[in-house]
Amino acid sequence: MKLSEWARKQGISYKTAWKWYKEGKLPVPAYQTPTGTILVKVGEEKEGGKTAVYARVSSADQRADLDRQVAKLLEFANSQGVAVAKT
Repeated sequence: MKLSEWARKQGISYKTAWKWYKEGKLPVPAYQTPTGTILVKVGEEKEGGKTAVYARVSSADQRADLDRQVAKLLEFANSQGVAVAKT
């Protein structure tokens, strides 16, 4: 699936997902095609309810910490085969 679609499904902005990909911090395997499109390899999603990932910081100047927390939570959810409906 395209990175933009994956980001939308995770509830994060495309810009954040792209930044994570460039920094090697994307919590799922991904690769770039010769045309420049970034594709994310997603496994089969388990049947069941929807899962939400929640992270927060106390001030806007800690935005980098928030991105780091969300990345760790998404990485854990994906490693467990849990589909995240909202971030």
